[in-house]
Amino acid sequence: MTQWGDNDEPKDKAVDEVGDTATKRRMDTRTELRNVTPQIEFTTRKQIHTFASGVLVINIGVPLRTFLGSQTLKQSENKVITMGNNRDTVIMAGAKVLENAESHHEPRASEISLAVLDVIEDAEKKQVKHLQVKSWFQGIKDLCYELIDVSEEFELVQQAKRLRFVGLPLLQHRKVRRIIREFETLIKDVSDLKLSSSSELPVPEAELEPVNLHSNIIGKELLVGRDAEIQGLIRRLTKGYHRCICIVGEEVGTGKTALARSVYNSTQVKSKFHFMAWVTVSRQFNVKRIVKTMLEFAPEKPEYVGDEFELLELELHKFVVDREVLLVLDDVVKLDSNHLSDLMNVFRSSSCRILITTRKKEVAEVAKEVEESTHTVFMTSLSPEACWSIIKHNAFGDDLKNESTVERIFGQVGRQIAEKCEGKPVVAKSFGVMLRGRSYEEWHHVMMSEKLWWYDLTSASMLSEYLYSRMPPALRQCLLHCSIFPKNHSIQVDKLVKLWMAQGFIASHEEDKMEIQGWKYVKQLRDCSAFQEFEPDGEGAFVCKLEEGMHEFIQDLARNEYCIKFLDEGATVEESGDSDTLTKPPRYRHCTLCLEDQTSFPDSIDNAGKLHTLMVLSESSDIDPTNLASLLYSMKRVRALDLSSCAIKELPLKAAELLHLRYLNLSFNHELKKLPSAISNLLNLQTLNLNGCDSLQKLPKSIGKLIKLRHLEILWTSSLSYLPKGIASLTLLRTLNRFFGSSGGASRSKACSLGDLENLNNIEGCLTIDGLGGETKISESTRAGLKNKKNLRGLELWFSKVGLKGDDQVLLDSLEAPPQLQFLGIFFYRGSSFPNWMIELNELKHLMLVNCSECNVLPPLGKLPFLESLEIKNMPNVEMVDFQFLGIGLNHEDAGNEGSSSDEIAFPRLKKLHFIKLDKWKGWTGINVDGGDKKIMPLLSSLSVVNCEKLESLPDYIKRKENLKPMKSMEFKKQSRLRFSLVCSKSATTVESTKNVAQMCVFNFSVL
Repeated sequence: MTQWGDNDEPKDKAVDEVGDTATKRRMDTRTELRNVTPQIEFTTRKQIHTFASGVLVINIGVPLRTFLGSQTLKQSENKVITMGNNRDTVIMAGAKVLENAESHHEPRASEISLAVLDVIEDAEKKQVKHLQVKSWFQGIKDLCYELIDVSEEFELVQQAKRLRFVGLPLLQHRKVRRIIREFETLIKDVSDLKLSSSSELPVPEAELEPVNLHSNIIGKELLVGRDAEIQGLIRRLTKGYHRCICIVGEEVGTGKTALARSVYNSTQVKSKFHFMAWVTVSRQFNVKRIVKTMLEFAPEKPEYVGDEFELLELELHKFVVDREVLLVLDDVVKLDSNHLSDLMNVFRSSSCRILITTRKKEVAEVAKEVEESTHTVFMTSLSPEACWSIIKHNAFGDDLKNESTVERIFGQVGRQIAEKCEGKPVVAKSFGVMLRGRSYEEWHHVMMSEKLWWYDLTSASMLSEYLYSRMPPALRQCLLHCSIFPKNHSIQVDKLVKLWMAQGFIASHEEDKMEIQGWKYVKQLRDCSAFQEFEPDGEGAFVCKLEEGMHEFIQDLARNEYCIKFLDEGATVEESGDSDTLTKPPRYRHCTLCLEDQTSFPDSIDNAGKLHTLMVLSESSDIDPTNLASLLYSMKRVRALDLSSCAIKELPLKAAELLHLRYLNLSFNHELKKLPSAISNLLNLQTLNLNGCDSLQKLPKSIGKLIKLRHLEILWTSSLSYLPKGIASLTLLRTLNRFFGSSGGASRSKACSLGDLENLNNIEGCLTIDGLGGETKISESTRAGLKNKKNLRGLELWFSKVGLKGDDQVLLDSLEAPPQLQFLGIFFYRGSSFPNWMIELNELKHLMLVNCSECNVLPPLGKLPFLESLEIKNMPNVEMVDFQFLGIGLNHEDAGNEGSSSDEIAFPRLKKLHFIKLDKWKGWTGINVDGGDKKIMPLLSSLSVVNCEKLESLPDYIKRKENLKPMKSMEFKKQSRLRFSLVCSKSATTVESTKNVAQMCVFNFSVL
């Protein structure tokens, strides 16, 4: 235990000089703590306690996150003492371990800790520009990693023994003493490096945002002053003047990608091209990879997604033959004429236009050699007025509600600052961000300065460097961790948050809100322009990319801590990657292996024994199980292991020995059939991702031992038919995206029943329940308590074809969904009607009713106030859709009467409405109320009626929709899984109604 009493005076002069201020600060903190009544409690878990004697006990093995941010100690009198912490989070955690080592005959440990913390803020800022400081800072950080590892290794031993012990064991003394000696050596360099004592920067302690904070997380990219270029590119693409167009911007941040995206998303381009794809090329121009990526944009799921180029080419040919095709190749770094010729040859049977963005004019020259008609657009400087618009946008926000006031106060000085931008959008953006929230006097001072005092205007990393210096340390650490991803990599935001959690980088006062705090960090990084793209991925999640300048900046800053190695065919680990940028011996703790096509997986990696993260990005490379086992054997300290899409057939037993592991991603290993039962020994595991392991037959029966598991992801595991009974005890689960309504043939003692959902009330996001009906008991569905899952946002209910039809209806009645649900899908339901609770889901946005074969009447869905999209598919017994479907409460006598009135609006938010394969559907009637086009589906913009061959006509409230516009029958969108070239409505009774149906049923269709 660490005594909060007087310590021996430091004998080292360097420690004396740096430690005076820190020691005084520490004594003040002790005085405050002694005045607190006994039983002070740490707000997350009972990790820190104080007693009347003034002794503080710290469990050194607790997750790193408990040492981050501002640590708050509460007492019964509702007073709060804040122990501020604004330093690098890994270093702070190491410092805590040092403090704790003081009580184990290491009297200087605490003073060294304080000496380090006193200058570390200054060191972290100066390391950006001073290589000697950077080396010193990395040395300190490396030692802190060592201390954290020592601490956790001891804690793991205690977990195994089920003992509670506080402090460092004697067996660890030698390691700690060695580390302390190395700290002392580094402390002696403080004066030579001119590191000063740093005053603490305030860390904003805003309220945690609500769970659905990511609903408004997408920001729009501002593109101004490029109208002429946009229109010129659109004209050249749509008129077919050039087969290839290159956009060249030789500096970072000129806006070439934004320009290309604006053209790509324009209405004129979308109406011209039947097939469009966007491929980020970056490091290597690989034709097979480009073709494979293009298939992701296909309107339906490709039949072949393997690795044979000829078969991939044939598959793509199905979608592009005799079509107008647009392919954007973004960020082409290097181009070989043979490769470009090979790519163009793929589109020999189609009319294809290729739009290339690049920083190198040599790429455009090669394109010109291959295709003589190639046109090149060079990014030119922006006008001062355009620069002022960018400054204004970034300084005052997206809406600029008081733009007239802004113009009156800042217009003149702002335009003069815009003159300093030299026409560079990245510089204008930098000024806007830097001047956000500043006074007029500060704006004027910037305008008058001949040379800005903070950063060089010509530096591409100016904005990145500035933004990084202004971030709280916990946010800096999270941003640095993004350097584990290669340039232009699409980062899954949910995955990123879980990786932060695995490293302990998320500071939350309440353990159950770590994910929310992680999303808050993501939003802050987005708001300060660290991410250049932020958009949905088509599956309901979000993906982002690091802004180009920011990526280069953090990779340079973190090159000794993070490493990305590219392994090409025939190359070994030592031959690949930027090995010259690494220190010798390597210090990096986080490693990404990028395996190119048909590359052998290595059996060893430099510094494997110290790695905290290993992420493998594989392109069709089989992992040799022997090599994998050999590598895992050496990775005793790894906390995050990502082996997704690595063609793993069997997970080596050695994986069960990775006791530090918190994140394990095995997704989309299609031949993985089982996990070793010993995987349940990973007591620290927080995330287990098995999505897409469609050969996986069962989970370990002892999985209930993983008491810290928060995310169990098992979507698209078609061979999995039940979950082990132990799942019911995992009450920390936030993600459980698939469950079963039956035992799948397993005995009831082994398999979870539906009622075992009862205590899993923390699950959030989307839940799919398979196998409902048959043996599912009504009592079990009631016990499941779905309505109590307050954080659930999506629910899919899949019924089986086994059992009595009547049971489905009673079962669905008892499966009442939580009122805050936003997505609901009901599949293969055999009841004759739908439950009343469905109409009470007042926050529901998306609804799918598919293969409900016995239903002949649609519920009054028009009552749902926030419903945005509705898909009704394969309901063969529905013959009539009438006024009851609208649900706006008119009497039956009013139905169909002209001039009826009602203040209610049916489907007030509905934008997309899809009817698919309603074989008996003949009539669609409505209510002819005054202003019907505004009171019924006023926002409807997309309507599809597909394979409803008996439908005779459309109601007037649909015919009057002016915002519904027909589209070409062969126009498809990315993520569509169904392909429709023809919409049938054969039984139209008049020429007029035939015309209406034929025109209005071929509207934009995209699967919800």
